[in-house]
Amino acid sequence: MDQIRIVTDSTCDLPDEVLKEYNIAVAPLTVRFGQQSFKDRVEITTKEFFEKMGKSKEVPSTSQVSVGEFTDIFKALGENGGTVLGLFLSSRLSGTYQSAVIARNVLGLENIHVMDTKLTTLAQGLVVLKAAQMARNGHSLQEIKDMVTYMSDNMYSIIILGTLTYVEKGGRIGAGTALVGNLLNIMPVVTFSEGEVKLLGKIRGRKRTVSWLVNHIENLGIRLKDRVVGINYIGDSKIVGEVKDALKKGFNAKEFVVGTVGSVIGTYSGPDMALGVYFIK
Repeated sequence: MDQIRIVTDSTCDLPDEVLKEYNIAVAPLTVRFGQQSFKDRVEITTKEFFEKMGKSKEVPSTSQVSVGEFTDIFKALGENGGTVLGLFLSSRLSGTYQSAVIARNVLGLENIHVMDTKLTTLAQGLVVLKAAQMARNGHSLQEIKDMVTYMSDNMYSIIILGTLTYVEKGGRIGAGTALVGNLLNIMPVVTFSEGEVKLLGKIRGRKRTVSWLVNHIENLGIRLKDRVVGINYIGDSKIVGEVKDALKKGFNAKEFVVGTVGSVIGTYSGPDMALGVYFIK
């Protein structure tokens, strides 16, 4: 039986080595600075994106993968009859999933399947990784789909943004709110709920980041012993070690997938600091 091929989009934030190891195809979104546009992770790296963001007076924006791009990708992956499963970021955050659905319908290939993960960034990445691992181990398409649905419905995301400045620039909050928040050194914490980004809490000062995380996870009343924990970040990588140590000590976490925050979340976090932690509840 031919192995099922997994395809996702560039917002999954899985490290390049993981994508390569599991032969995961990636459809790039586009990032824009004014009139300049770049295919995410193809024509601009995450590092280059944040360097450019830090210097640019233009507020960056992102746009979905087009129907034409998906048509080309699906043709290449599915033309020989092999099964293809596409797992994409939340349809409430981007039109990428809808573009994939249209492309599949245009091609009329029954071996192309697409799913809305209702997530993005490394939360989506953990779902994609699990699907690719199951495909490699010979699981059926239905078994993989069932796991994707379960993980999408039960994934818990904690995303800490170091500043409100870029949330304000993106039009999500008012300038006055951002100014007051930054003066008070308030960092917003967001999560995914029903495919949308929603406020989870606020942290006063970066030094309280790890203790806030520990307290929050304790309040959830779960252990992480048998769960894969995703961590991604922007800025000082030391915080990743601190978070891993805290989760190992306090919650018996043993398996981690670590990467960097990509350009989509980075558009709202800014280039200086962000931290995400993801696991199944």
